[in-house]
Amino acid sequence: MFKFYSVPSIHLIDNLLGSLASIKFSSAFNLNDPYELKFNLDIDPTDHGHREEYFKRHPSGTEKDFLSWQKHAITHDGYSWYAEQEIRNGIAQSITLCSFTQGNTNNLMWSHYTANHEGICIQYHAGLFEFFKKQEGFLRSGAVSYSDKPPTVKGLDKLNIMAEKIMFNKQSEWKYEKEHRVILRSTNNTDFLPIDRKYIKAIYIGSRAQSDIVNRILEVCRDTDIKVYYGITMGNTYEVSFREHKEGSGYMRAFWE
Repeated sequence: MFKFYSVPSIHLIDNLLGSLASIKFSSAFNLNDPYELKFNLDIDPTDHGHREEYFKRHPSGTEKDFLSWQKHAITHDGYSWYAEQEIRNGIAQSITLCSFTQGNTNNLMWSHYTANHEGICIQYHAGLFEFFKKQEGFLRSGAVSYSDKPPTVKGLDKLNIMAEKIMFNKQSEWKYEKEHRVILRSTNNTDFLPIDRKYIKAIYIGSRAQSDIVNRILEVCRDTDIKVYYGITMGNTYEVSFREHKEGSGYMRAFWE
């Protein structure tokens, strides 16, 4: 699996690839899709299960309070929308996620997620995903499904069922990303989860990456098993190609260099 990164500073290279390597998890609030976590709520306030759920959430509530909620949910057209936003915000504030993809040659991915080819793409060994499963707060990992309509969530679905439906579905237009997600419990905006550097297989440098970024990558990866490749946008196709780093060799990586 591969993960793309923009690299605003050399410091991030040390965080991701150094002897104390890590991998970045982000809040859903930081994702670039404004429809992230969107779903449609199917709720029947008269369902008996809502009584039990109401008093779990409002232990000091009265029967009158419950009936008032039930009436409000039945008669107000905007109630479902409001409840959707509460659920959406609750999930977004309690998890961080890390996104991977199956390949590293898609030009759109390089453009969207590496600041127009100025960043990097890291390839990880499959064992990393077994490592995730052993971490405190691990919820789930898996491939994202794509559809033309948001998933439907039942009002009495358990939180983990809701999260699974909501977190692993995106609009069909994103299908080209072939996304695979890992979800952890966290209230932080960003987390850098420490990992063993043995899980890093290779690093691919964007064709527009600045020389200080390139030099730092070479320094950090020297005397390790991590292979370093240059992304090349020269050539007679639109596909990004790669050349492995060789000491003393030069590389024409982009047309205007």
